[in-house]
Amino acid sequence: MYYGIEREIMKKILLVLLSICVIFGTAACGNNGKTSVTQGKSSVPTEIIVAAGSSSVPNSYIENGIHKGHEVDIWNAISEKTGLKVKFVTGEFNTLFGYLDSGKADTVGNTITLNAKRKEKYDFSEPYAYIPEKLVVHSDRTDIKKLKDIAGMTCGFSSGSNGGNLFQQIAKAQDIKINLVTFDSSELLNEAFRQGKVDVMIFAGAEAAYKINNKVLDARMVEEDISVGAKAYPFVKGNAKSEELNKLVTKAIKEMQQDGTLEKIYSKWYGMDFSKKPANTKLAD
Repeated sequence: MYYGIEREIMKKILLVLLSICVIFGTAACGNNGKTSVTQGKSSVPTEIIVAAGSSSVPNSYIENGIHKGHEVDIWNAISEKTGLKVKFVTGEFNTLFGYLDSGKADTVGNTITLNAKRKEKYDFSEPYAYIPEKLVVHSDRTDIKKLKDIAGMTCGFSSGSNGGNLFQQIAKAQDIKINLVTFDSSELLNEAFRQGKVDVMIFAGAEAAYKINNKVLDARMVEEDISVGAKAYPFVKGNAKSEELNKLVTKAIKEMQQDGTLEKIYSKWYGMDFSKKPANTKLAD
C-alpha cells in the first residue's frame, strides 16, 4: 500500500518538474527570439572613415605631418553635429575612390563633384558647396578671357579631375584644338606649370583662388567658367551602414548651411563663400 502511495507522489513530483521545465524552456526560447531580432537590427554607426587627399591644397593635404584643409574643418564640424568619430585615410586624388570601392573608407572627402556617371554608381549626401571649374593661365596672359582662347596650347589637369573631363567634352564640342596632359597630383601639375611645360591648368575655382591669393602660383583665372559643380560626399549603394552614415552626414550638412558653419569655413580658407547655390546657373552633370 505504501508502495502505491509513493508511486503516486513521485508521479506528481515529475509532473511538477516537467511543468517547470516547459515554463522556463518557453521563456528561454522567447528570450532567444528577442535576442536574434535585436541582433538583426542595424546599429547606429559611431565612426566614419573618410578618404581624403594628401597633397590637394587647400582641400585636404599633409603639411609637416599635420592633416589640414577645408575638408578637415568640415569633417570636424560634422563630427560635432553627429557625434561620429572621423578617421582619415589619405592618398593622391586618383586613389581615393579605390579606398571607397574596396571598403577601406566609407566616403571620399575631397571636394567631389556630382555628375551623372558618379550618381549612377554611388549615393550622395546633400551638396555642401558649389564651385566653378576654371582655366588657370600665367598672370601675364591677359589676352586669354574665354575657353576658346587657349586653342593650340598645352593644358594640364589632375588625373580623375571632373573639370578636366568636362573640358575635354567642351573642347570637342567647340572644336578647340589643344594638347591635354594628365598629372598624378596637383603638385606635379603646379610644378609643370611653373616650368612652362603646360600653358594652362584646369582647377576648381576655390583651389585656384587659394593658390593665387597665397602666392603659391603666379597666375590668374580665365574669366569664362568651364562649369559650376555641386560638391557632395559619395557612399556605396545598397549598403545599410552607408545609408545610415549618409543620413547622418546629410542632416549635419543641412544644419551647417542654416547656421552659417559652412560659410565660415569657406570664408576662412578663400575669403568667399562657396556653400550657396549660385542663382541662374546651370550645374554640371
